[in-house]
Amino acid sequence: MLEKGKITSVAVFFSLMNVIGATAVVALPGTAARFAGRDAWLVPIVSSISGLVVILLVTELGRRFPGKTLIEYTQEILGSWVGKVIGALYMIFFILISSVIIREFGELFATTLMPHTPILIFHISIVLLAAYSIRSGLEVIGRLSELILPWVIILYVTVILFSLQTADFQRLLPVLENGFSPVLLGSVVTFGWWGEVVVLAMLLPYLAVPRKGKTIGVWSVLLLSFILIFDAVINTALFGPEAARTVFPSFMILSEVLVGGFLRIDAVFVIFWMSGILVKLAIFYYAAVLGTAQLLNLSDYRPVVLPIGVIQTAFSILLFKNSVEIDALRIEAFPVSLYFFEWLLPLALLLIAIIRGFKPRT
Repeated sequence: MLEKGKITSVAVFFSLMNVIGATAVVALPGTAARFAGRDAWLVPIVSSISGLVVILLVTELGRRFPGKTLIEYTQEILGSWVGKVIGALYMIFFILISSVIIREFGELFATTLMPHTPILIFHISIVLLAAYSIRSGLEVIGRLSELILPWVIILYVTVILFSLQTADFQRLLPVLENGFSPVLLGSVVTFGWWGEVVVLAMLLPYLAVPRKGKTIGVWSVLLLSFILIFDAVINTALFGPEAARTVFPSFMILSEVLVGGFLRIDAVFVIFWMSGILVKLAIFYYAAVLGTAQLLNLSDYRPVVLPIGVIQTAFSILLFKNSVEIDALRIEAFPVSLYFFEWLLPLALLLIAIIRGFKPRT
């Protein structure tokens, strides 16, 4: 195995929550509100089904191929050449996801915090930090998740509690005024966020107790679903229709909150949120690096860390002109490609494995 370290159950739990939540908590409320309006809080309830389905598919495959990553057992199921092609497609998928994460990070900083700084500076900074953590090993990434995400949750709950005094919950009424169709459409568009837990297929072999993967995954999706429901409720209660016209509505909440009349909590939250984004990037970046090394039959994944980092940084600049294009891609193009990699391919792999007689071993 290229990775010698192990990751604890707690680290995987927080890592999976971070994979979805680091970007969804700031962008999902606006996307959901664009389709479902005041019923945006219902969208995470429906769309979280995607995460649960992907967790079940990935862990069922993991039971049949213990100790192997998605890249490794794809070749065993489909044969060497076809398996390598599918594996290469997954590497492109992980790299593109990383590129979007990098660009979202850069756009948020460039548009809301430091507008006079070239966006490339933010991109290079976060990629270098992620590359350093990857070279340190998966165990370090897991410990970062354990350290950072609990504080992000605590701080965000603090922000929500302070914002309750100005929230108007009448803005959530009437419920389902336009029927369930807008909620369903918003859910379909946001399914892709939840399906990102497919990255568990690259982490499962290194879980200290692999058989706990399904339980950990399901609980991480359920808890994050509750947080995102609450997030959407507060955004709607505070901003009403304005939430649908904002790319990062959750950060508007921070501008409303003062602690003690003089200490702003937004700077503290942004620091921890930035750390969460770093961990999310590191996880997908690591998946791309490890998978590439396995495809090329390398004895060490570290030599490909920098080249893949350069590719991701280049894509983050070349593929999008601004945050509007990222938002359009998220709504128009991403759902189809995400369904293919997060749902269709794992389901097809599982069915073929069953047909070929690969039985659960754990």
